[in-house]
Amino acid sequence: MKQGEIHALLGENGAGKTTLMNMVYGLYHPDSGQILVDGKEVHVTEPTDAINLGIGMVHQHFMLIPVFTVAENIVLGNETVKGLQLDRRSAAQRIRELSQQFGLEINPNAMTGELPVGVQQRVEIIKALYRRCNILILDERRRC
Repeated sequence: MKQGEIHALLGENGAGKTTLMNMVYGLYHPDSGQILVDGKEVHVTEPTDAINLGIGMVHQHFMLIPVFTVAENIVLGNETVKGLQLDRRSAAQRIRELSQQFGLEINPNAMTGELPVGVQQRVEIIKALYRRCNILILDERRRC
């Protein structure tokens, strides 16, 4: 694969597409095979490994906390602190920059649970970009 390429994995329901992506992201553990990043074999045993390798994933069922703001959801687990407090201003600024850069306009102060599904999907994408992912996995999302 080359930078900027887009690949799709297609198959019937139950074929294992989500299971495979969950293995790449470290949620499931493979029985065999290899995961290569930049041509090198890597071992992904948990999502933190994937994140550290630059792999981000937007799950079919979002992993957002509805009573948190957009910014709180995005920085959760990757908080920047100033003294003993969360540096909300810097986080919100970086989220605004990313959302503008990628055309995914979003208000960092909005309550996540009040956002439409399409905007929540943007939050998940910005969350992966905030963590500096180089590989972004988008698991299917059915529209209702």
